[in-house]
Amino acid sequence: MDPSMSVTSTTPSLEEQPVGFDRGLQPLRILGVCDWSGELTFLMQWKGCDQADLVPARVANVRCPKLVISFYEERIVFKDVIDQEDQDPLDLDIDNGYETTSSPAKERSSNE
Repeated sequence: MDPSMSVTSTTPSLEEQPVGFDRGLQPLRILGVCDWSGELTFLMQWKGCDQADLVPARVANVRCPKLVISFYEERIVFKDVIDQEDQDPLDLDIDNGYETTSSPAKERSSNE
């Protein structure tokens, strides 16, 4: 074999391979979420495929909004103001970035 001849692969490099929706696959579920280089991304599992891909949230929000909503609904945790009355008042002043609302059921029972 002549060393001046280069061997080219018929398989595209990892950077050139399509990912996410570009592979023509349907999303099965969102496995997780992360900040990838300053952009919110979802780790998505695909129907009929073992490989998961990072998909920008801006793409997933448009391509599969119901899946994104379901992902967040499964993980959302509400803190009731009534439940926090037993805590140290200094702990209530901490801004953790979450808005707290009391549940309608507890509001009704406290108003009766």
